[in-house]
Amino acid sequence: MNRKVFFLFLRGLCVFAVSLNAPFSYSQTLKKLKEFSAGKIEVVAVDRLGDLFLILKNGRIKKYDANGKVLASLKKGKTPALIEPWFHPMIFSYFRDEQKYVFYDYKLRVTQQQKIDPAIAVNPFLVCPTNDNKLLVLDEADWSIKKFNPVTSKVMTEFGIDTVGLGVKPNFSYLREYQNLIFLLDKNSGIFIFSNLGKKINHIKCKIQNFGFYGEELFYLLNDTITLYDLYSEKTREVRVESGKFAIVTDERIFLVRENDRVVIFEFLTGEAEQKSKEK
Repeated sequence: MNRKVFFLFLRGLCVFAVSLNAPFSYSQTLKKLKEFSAGKIEVVAVDRLGDLFLILKNGRIKKYDANGKVLASLKKGKTPALIEPWFHPMIFSYFRDEQKYVFYDYKLRVTQQQKIDPAIAVNPFLVCPTNDNKLLVLDEADWSIKKFNPVTSKVMTEFGIDTVGLGVKPNFSYLREYQNLIFLLDKNSGIFIFSNLGKKINHIKCKIQNFGFYGEELFYLLNDTITLYDLYSEKTREVRVESGKFAIVTDERIFLVRENDRVVIFEFLTGEAEQKSKEK
């Protein structure tokens, strides 16, 4: 092998190594399908069907389909600290001031409500459901996370969160169990990832308003870019959108909430879904 060929070979290896470590950018031009105003938006969420949920500052909850059509609406009331519609058809919400959780049906009608037993948490800051019909609670008294049985009020697991090294007071806003992992959002420092027994796995450092899941990837919006982080390989890919405060990614849509609370719906087709669309 002469020197020129050898040099080109080494340069190719370097480019290949860089490409393995660099995030993958998604190049599809996003097609805007709809834009609308819903009010002052405080929280966003999505269910398994790809329906969008918006929680407004006045406590109103609105449910939209993938095209922006209103499917259900709950009148003004107290604003929940957390809403989790993932376990379709039931919709979970937690009201911090009253220390109670409420279940709604798919039409946002109340089906069950219950207060958190003080023996479980002194100051239940966030509460969310789990895949096995249990609940997770973040206790502000000692910043611990407990998993408990809501029927028996028995605590099953418990672990503390080390907040000493954060630098600033945490602003925890979202708690979620997904694929046997526990995720906690601190708006000031990023996303904590724990095992279901409390072992800290990762801390994705970023200042964001929300995150969610797209298959085996975790997504979040930072500035004008959505990052999709693979939970197992830890590789990332990026989708350029526009600046906003909230984003939701589904199999067919990207919902973006701008800083002025305008909601924009983009068509989002990747992989097999994109291929099928081209063949039609």
